[in-house]
Amino acid sequence: HADRRHTTDQMTKQYGIELLLSVALGNNQGQLSQIAENLLLLRYSRDAEREADKYSVTYLCPTDYRAEGFSNFFSKLAADGQNSGKIDAFFSTHPSPDERVENIHKEKSAQNCSGTQTFDAEYQNFKTNLIP
Repeated sequence: HADRRHTTDQMTKQYGIELLLSVALGNNQGQLSQIAENLLLLRYSRDAEREADKYSVTYLCPTDYRAEGFSNFFSKLAADGQNSGKIDAFFSTHPSPDERVENIHKEKSAQNCSGTQTFDAEYQNFKTNLIP
């Protein structure tokens, strides 16, 4: 997200939408304008998540590591039933875990990534060193 400037872009859009709604509805913005603003921003947020997933593959693809490794996290979320319904996906700020897994694997294939290494050993070492 940092590299793609998603936070600063989101803030710019939010303040622009607030100004537009303020002018259109007067200075006394009510609950309806807040709901409209939030629904408009959800789309931007989901697109930013998709872009961040794409670039996670792009950055790992030229390395020896599995470019699609991050999809394991989303597979676990999907298996646990997180954000699984269409209604949940529409009102969520993130794409569904299933969609993210699919997109990450498509991007890996599109970029012809071939890395096979994982961070498992490094992660296990990190966890071991956390416990006194």
